[in-house]
Amino acid sequence: MKVLGLVGSPRKKGNTEIMVDTFLEGAASAGAEVIKYFLADLDINQCQGCFRNCMLQPGFKCKRFRDDMDTLLPEMAASDLLLFASPLYCATYTAIMARFFERCLPLWEVEIVGELGTMDAFRFISNGLKGKQAVVGMVQDFKDPQSAELAFQAFERNIARTYMMQIVEKIHVTDVRDIGDIKKKTEELKKVFASGKKLASAG
Repeated sequence: MKVLGLVGSPRKKGNTEIMVDTFLEGAASAGAEVIKYFLADLDINQCQGCFRNCMLQPGFKCKRFRDDMDTLLPEMAASDLLLFASPLYCATYTAIMARFFERCLPLWEVEIVGELGTMDAFRFISNGLKGKQAVVGMVQDFKDPQSAELAFQAFERNIARTYMMQIVEKIHVTDVRDIGDIKKKTEELKKVFASGKKLASAG
C-alpha cells in the first residue's frame, strides 16, 4: 500500500505536520510505503479558471502551467490512501490547501456533450482519484470542536464529491496553538498513529 500525506500548513514542523508525520509513521509500521509533501514548499501556480481545458485531455496535466503539480498529480493517482491535513484558518482550511485543490482538476477527464453551464455539459470518462481512500486531518487553536464544522464540510465537498474519494477517517485535534503544542496531546497522537497503522493494514 502507498500512503500519501499532504500538509496544508505554512509552518514547518508545526502541529499539522507533526500530526501527518505521526499518521505516516503508523502506516509505515504496517509496511506501507509513505511519502509526504509540504504544499507550501512546492511551486503551485494559482488556477486560472480555464478548467475545461484541463479536463478535456488525459494525462493529469494542467494545460497552462508546468510546475510541481506535474509531479504531485500522478503521485496522488498512484497512491492508495491519501491524508489531507490543514490547520483551521478563518473557519476553514488554509489558502495553501484551497489553491492545491483548485489545481487538481486535471485528474478529471471528460468530453463535452451538452450545453456548457448545465449539469449535462460533460460526459465522465475517468477520474484518477475515484474510489480511493482519504483521511481528513485538522488542528485548531479553539477548544470547541464545532469551530471546524465548516472546514470539514469544505474538505468533504472537495474530497468526496468533487474528486469522488471515500473518506474513511477524520482526525481532529483541538486546543493547540504554538509550534509543537500537539506533542503534549499524547493520547491524541497515539490515536493518530493507530489510525495510520490500522488503515494501512486494512489495505
